[in-house]
Amino acid sequence: MGLFDRFKKRFKKSAEDEISVDEDSVEAKQASEEGAQMRQNITNTREPPLAPEPIEEPEDEWDDDNIAPDPFATPPKDSKQRKLAHRAASVEQAKKPEQPMEPKPEADPMQSTTGRKLISTGPVKLEVDFGDSATKTGGRVITASSKLESMLEELEEDLLTSDMAQGAAEEVISTLKANLIGTRLSGVKKLDVVLEEALRNTLLRLLESGYWDFNKTVDSFLEESRPVVIMIVGVNGTGKTTTTAKIAHQLSEQGKSVVLAAADTFRAGAIDQLATHAERIGVRCIRSQRGGDAAAVSRDAVDSAKARGEDIVIIDTAGRMQNKTNLMEELRKVHRVTQPHLVLFVADALAGNDAVTQAVEFQRMLSFDGAVLCKLDTDAKGGAALSIAHATGRPIVLAGIGQGYEDLIPFDPEWLLDSIL
Repeated sequence: MGLFDRFKKRFKKSAEDEISVDEDSVEAKQASEEGAQMRQNITNTREPPLAPEPIEEPEDEWDDDNIAPDPFATPPKDSKQRKLAHRAASVEQAKKPEQPMEPKPEADPMQSTTGRKLISTGPVKLEVDFGDSATKTGGRVITASSKLESMLEELEEDLLTSDMAQGAAEEVISTLKANLIGTRLSGVKKLDVVLEEALRNTLLRLLESGYWDFNKTVDSFLEESRPVVIMIVGVNGTGKTTTTAKIAHQLSEQGKSVVLAAADTFRAGAIDQLATHAERIGVRCIRSQRGGDAAAVSRDAVDSAKARGEDIVIIDTAGRMQNKTNLMEELRKVHRVTQPHLVLFVADALAGNDAVTQAVEFQRMLSFDGAVLCKLDTDAKGGAALSIAHATGRPIVLAGIGQGYEDLIPFDPEWLLDSIL
């Protein structure tokens, strides 16, 4: 039994007159005003998608500005002179009029982590669509009531049992409620059908928010420069190496030349595993010894592909727990050195809310452009996809539906909703 099947079974026990009122009644006018106010409140309080925290990155051998000190420079002042200079600078600063702080610009969801344009295919915000069930005149008006509140609470519980994170479920239900109250329904469809369609449309908008097409985006990058660099990131054990191979197979089948970079230099057997995949697929693999510099391997792969005029470089990075700052710094180093066109976060659908937590924490440390959700062919409940899209502001763009190389497809929100609802 699907999520909404359970809901409709309970709904049939309720009469529509417990939830809606006549269009000309005082209650109808009050409901219209209340719904408008709720929608305005949601608009005012909605937070922008997460952006990575600005963390000062240490200099290393790849930085162009890592210059040795000038041996002929003036010697530093003594302690007393430094204090006097600091005090004088503070006095001068205090004399200057205080400048108002400029608001921080919001990140464009249609730009990659390195500022490149992503090819959009969908809307960019959470909305509710009642289709042909809503009308401007006639019908009955949905009003706030204890019965409606109880029904929406039960629906929220059902979303939570589908592994949807609490924050995402709450926003979906509050958005649905705000758009329900004060809405005139034509009466052509029964209210339970209207609610099902509205919920489906709301969840579909959530999944399509900021959605971009993987293949079209890669093709657009190839028109500008080569090679296109794709960086694969994620926590331990989510299937990054297998996903790297699947993406390489897919792009190779499209006639593109692909190079793999074995930047997972820590996990035992990771380099050999990727090399074996590369041999089976028929693509090159750039690698080093275990324990080598991941950034150096990645840069060598990009330079080699550029020299040979090859199309794609896919960097398979080591799995990192999102709370290990020093390990995340190594990923930022790879990102800094290669300036990838795309960063894809690999998540495990079976991890449920853990996958959401991992994605959120990863996004704080290293922003990604989209997610690949693996193991969707299993009995996963699907809530992880809804929650990752909601919590990070980045969409699921690819889905793993099996163990074969061909078992990687463009993510289909409608297919996922069919399995949930």
